[in-house]
Amino acid sequence: MSRADGLFAGYPQRIAAGAANAVVYEQKPGYFARHGEPLGEEEAEVVFEPEQITIVRGAPATPLAPGQALSPVYAPLGGDSLAVPTGQVFLRFRAGETVAAHREALQQAGFTITRELDVAPQGGWVCASSGSIAEALSGLSALRSIDGVESVEPQLLMQRAWR
Repeated sequence: MSRADGLFAGYPQRIAAGAANAVVYEQKPGYFARHGEPLGEEEAEVVFEPEQITIVRGAPATPLAPGQALSPVYAPLGGDSLAVPTGQVFLRFRAGETVAAHREALQQAGFTITRELDVAPQGGWVCASSGSIAEALSGLSALRSIDGVESVEPQLLMQRAWR
């Protein structure tokens, strides 16, 4: 059974982030992300402490603690930077529109507004109504099809890179 068919069934192999010139990310074989406490820092490749997410190399071998979940790890096409999805998606509507005005369309697409921006009301954060990271990533095309949407960007945490 392949990773796509088994452990991470329901997660897209590839996701696009952004507007017309979207960056495409694909699942990175040989890694997984553990969401929730305990972080298990001794086995981690990357730890995002505030978000309680750990990227680990290999396959999950131990049972999950209560409240933990797993997700695949992604990397930009042709790149090695590791990126882990949080389930949050940033939307931007065309100028003059607000996220709040599209609440019903977002609900029909299976999403809930989690944060509106006072300083930029055409932008805001949403997540899958179920809370599922897989459903959030699988629903990106439904968000793009909402009238007035200019940009759809799933939140992907990446390790800081120094130039």
